[in-house]
Amino acid sequence: MMQRAYTCLEWSLLLAVAPFLLFPTFRVTATLMALIVLALFWLVSAFIRKPWAPTPFNAALLLFALATGVGILVTAWPEITLSKATGLVLGLGVFRAVAALRGRRGWRWGVLVLAGLGLGIAAVGALSTQFYVKIPVVAPLIARLPARLLTLPESPEGGVSANQLAGILAFYLPLALGFLWWALSQLLAGLGKAESHGKSRTMGSGASNLAWLFLAVFSVLLTGGLLVITQSRSGWIGGIAGALTLLGLVAWRSGRRWLRVSILALLALVLFGGGLFVASVPTEMLDRAWADDVVTETEFTGKVSLSGRVEIWSRALYAIQDFPFTGCGLGTLRKVVPVLYPLFTISQNGDIAHAHNIFLQTAADVGLPGLIAYLALLGVAFAVAWHSKTQKGLPLLAALIALHIYGLTDAVALGSKPGIVFWVSLGLLALASAAEDSKGLDSFEGTHD
Repeated sequence: MMQRAYTCLEWSLLLAVAPFLLFPTFRVTATLMALIVLALFWLVSAFIRKPWAPTPFNAALLLFALATGVGILVTAWPEITLSKATGLVLGLGVFRAVAALRGRRGWRWGVLVLAGLGLGIAAVGALSTQFYVKIPVVAPLIARLPARLLTLPESPEGGVSANQLAGILAFYLPLALGFLWWALSQLLAGLGKAESHGKSRTMGSGASNLAWLFLAVFSVLLTGGLLVITQSRSGWIGGIAGALTLLGLVAWRSGRRWLRVSILALLALVLFGGGLFVASVPTEMLDRAWADDVVTETEFTGKVSLSGRVEIWSRALYAIQDFPFTGCGLGTLRKVVPVLYPLFTISQNGDIAHAHNIFLQTAADVGLPGLIAYLALLGVAFAVAWHSKTQKGLPLLAALIALHIYGLTDAVALGSKPGIVFWVSLGLLALASAAEDSKGLDSFEGTHD
């Protein structure tokens, strides 16, 4: 009973401080109080119970936290670092809360948190993103959308960036497809029971399974539709890669040999055909495909083509070379580049926002030790998901791959507001790992003990 009350208190506290940590400069005093309250809660927790749930991520998290602390201390622009730092604090707090859950009820609560975040980000993104016409074929869809209905504080464009929204949607697409796979499995299993036990006994469960299937189809259509509307090439590539990865993982872990061979052959054909197509396309055409039309250029982000990204990557490498152990300061690459490493093909009046590569951005933010810790977190996540006997970790693995394929040419940077979904997914994988170490996730009792 006490454990359940503590869990409710922790989640209530996180919900209360979240607005201040997501928008820290809006009410600086309230943000400071939120950080103090959260720190005191964790300090008291260290004396009354285990301060941190034992997870496979803890060693990498410790190194990452130390590197992040250094990245915060060396910043020359604390007003920029503040929002990234509080975003990371909130992310780590949510990871801690999710990883501490136990039982089937805990897993369901964690999945509900991840789904709720996705729905919230999609809703805020649809209402606040300024969708520019980059690809003519999508223009009729953009024309049907209402004008921006919501503005967000601390956002240069007044809302969510379409490219950043695409990264989160690419992350959620494999999860939605995994949900669809589960719903289809439940429906087929229910139909099998109906044939063996009679329709009257399984009518209720059949209706429930059909409702889950409709919800799963809706989630796939919503995620995929919004991803198309963003017109983010990085997001499209990430989403497709995540979907194909999930298909490959399910096939490889399937006990049916014909299904495994068929899906893997299809994936090999798609990858070979895609690689052959890209290799045959001239570089100039690729650059034009990646470039935005004039109407998409804004005073905040400018116009970043493929060649522009290459130039930004070179500047990020310069920053990493000059600040290898500390980074140039959490979130400050956007300020460091114009001062120390001016760009030539991109307007100096624009804001590059980040390195357009998650790994370069991480190294520039918190140094090479921080990048090593981040890669260790990903390695542990992949290992835990792959060895999950219940296969519930496979959609999470595909989602992380989608996010980081997207992250090769764009980035949901450390501490960014939607980046909290990354920490929730790690918390769920930690929960799955704890389940595998005991009786298995599906055999847990519905308690938090």
